[in-house]
Amino acid sequence: VEQITMVAASNSSVVTQLSRDNFSKRGEWELLHIDVQNLNLSFSGILYSQVKYTIRLKRIPIVYVVNLICPAGFLIILDFAGMFISVTGGERLGFKVTIVLGFLVLLLILNDQLPNTDVSPILDVLFSEDSCEYFQLMEHLKLTDSVRFLQSRPVDDWRKPTQVFIHSTVANIIQLEGTTQSLTSLLWLDMTWKNSFISWDPNEFCGMETITIPLDLLWLPDLYIYEIMDDDVSPVVNVLEVKHDGSVKQSKPIRLVSACKLDIFGFPFDTQKCTITFGPYVHTVEQIIMVAASNSSVVTQLSRDNFSKRGEWELLHIDVQNLNLSFSGILYSQVKYTIRLKRIPIVYVVNLICPAGFLIILDFAGMFISVTGGERLGFKITVVLGFLVLLLILNDQLPNTDVSPILGVFCGLCFALMIISIIGTIGVLYMVEMSSMSSEVPSWMKKWVLKYMAKALLVKTSHTADTGADENIIGFSNSSVPSTSIRMKKALEKTSRKDSNEAILLKKLLLEILMIRRHLANARLKEESQNDWHMVAYVLDRFICIFYFFSIVISMGVLIIVWAIPHT
Repeated sequence: VEQITMVAASNSSVVTQLSRDNFSKRGEWELLHIDVQNLNLSFSGILYSQVKYTIRLKRIPIVYVVNLICPAGFLIILDFAGMFISVTGGERLGFKVTIVLGFLVLLLILNDQLPNTDVSPILDVLFSEDSCEYFQLMEHLKLTDSVRFLQSRPVDDWRKPTQVFIHSTVANIIQLEGTTQSLTSLLWLDMTWKNSFISWDPNEFCGMETITIPLDLLWLPDLYIYEIMDDDVSPVVNVLEVKHDGSVKQSKPIRLVSACKLDIFGFPFDTQKCTITFGPYVHTVEQIIMVAASNSSVVTQLSRDNFSKRGEWELLHIDVQNLNLSFSGILYSQVKYTIRLKRIPIVYVVNLICPAGFLIILDFAGMFISVTGGERLGFKITVVLGFLVLLLILNDQLPNTDVSPILGVFCGLCFALMIISIIGTIGVLYMVEMSSMSSEVPSWMKKWVLKYMAKALLVKTSHTADTGADENIIGFSNSSVPSTSIRMKKALEKTSRKDSNEAILLKKLLLEILMIRRHLANARLKEESQNDWHMVAYVLDRFICIFYFFSIVISMGVLIIVWAIPHT
C-alpha cells in the first residue's frame, strides 16, 4: 500500500446507474445494485490496497418454476389424489410407487440444475505518484546487464547454495475430481531468495527500501510442482519485489491441477490427504536449497483465514515438511505441503443415503404383502428399479480406485438381498401354485421345513405325521377301500341268486357307503396336501423376511461404525 494505492473513481450510485444503462438483459439474472468500497488487505503483515465491487443480482425464476416447481406440485397433487383410490383394488400401491419414481427423476434434474452462487469482486486499477524516481535506482543497480543478472545463479561463490524460502497458503479448493483423482486448487505463493549482486543504501535514494521491477530482469529459481497434471493457467503477475539488502520476492497466485490419491472407503464421510511438493527441476541440493518460510501452524491458520468456504470440502490442516528427493543418486531439495480435507456430506445424504434407506424400508415392508394377491412381486420389482437408479447415481459420483467405498458395498448388498427376496417370492408363489395340484409335499421338505425350520422360527404348524387314527371309520383303512369294494362287488354278484332282496339291498348300500368314504378320504388327503404346501410357503416366506431384516440391520450397523471411526 506504500507503493500503489487503489482508489475507486466513482461511488456506488454512479456505478450502479451506469451499469444499469449498459446492462444486457439476458439470461436468468437481473442487476440490482453495485456497492463500491476502498479496502486494505493484510497478508503476512503487509497491507495491499484494493477496490472491491459487490454486485447484487436477482435470479429470474421462470425457468425453475416451469421445469421444477410446477411438475413437483403436480406430482404432489397426484400423490394426494391417489389416497382416494380403493385399497382393495390393488391399484393404489402401484400408482403411488410410480409417483415416487417420477419424483426421484425430478430430484435428479434438480441436482443437475443447482447453480454456483459465488461472485468474484471486480477490481479497478488506478495509479499513484511517488516523490522519488525508481529509474535512478535501476540505473545505479545496472539491472540492464542481462548476462550478470539473468544467465547465472546470483551468488558470489558458486560453491555456496542459494536458499529459496517457500511460503504458500491455500485460498480455495475449486474441485477434487474423483474420476481423474485430481485436485484443482488456488494457492497464494511467495518465493524469496537472496541476490548477491543487488544492494543499495536507502538513505541515498529518498529512504527507498524496496523496488518492484519486471519479472524478466532478474534470475529466477526453476520452481517445479511435482504433482502437476495440467498446463499452468495461473494469472500472470510479472513483477518482482526487491529489497535494499538483495532479497528478491516473487508473489503470485497459482491455479493448480495436481494429482491426489483418494481414499474413498468412508465415502461420503471421508477425509482426504493431498500433497503439493515444491522443488527445483534442474538444480541439485548443492545449488538450491528449498526452505519452508512458515511452519505448519502458521500456514494452516493463514489458509483458514483466507479460505473461501464453498463447495463440498472443508480445510482441516496443512502439514509442511522440508525434504530431500534422491533421484539417480542425486539429491534435490523439496518443500512438501500435505493438505487434509474433509468432505461436507449433506448433498450425498439427501440425494443418496436417505432415498436408499427409504427404498430398503419399502422393500422390507413389501414382505408383508399377501403372496396370493399377486401384488408383492410387481411392487418389489418396482422398488428394485428405483434402487438401480440410485446405483447409477452412486457410480457417477465415485472415483475410479482399487478400493470400493463402504457405501457402495452396502448398496450392492442391499441390491443382492432385494434380488434374493424376489427369487424367494417367486419360489413361494410356485409352492402356492403347487397346492392346487394333486402332488404331495416331499417327505424331506416336511422334515426340514415343517419340523425343524418352523420350530426354529417359532411358527406353529398343523401338520401331523400319522393320520391313521382317523382313517378307520368302519373298520377299513383308506388304502383298503378299492380292494374292499371290488371284493364286495364280486360277492354280491356271486350270491345274488341265494340271498333275499333285503340282503342284496344291504350289500348295495354298504358298497355305496364305501364309495362315499373313499371320496371323502381322497378329498381330505387333497386338502391336507394343499395345507402342507401353504404351510411350507409360509415358513419359507418368514425365513426370508427374518433373514432380510437381520442382514440389513447388521450391514447398516457396520456402515455406521465405519463412518463413526475417523480415517486419517
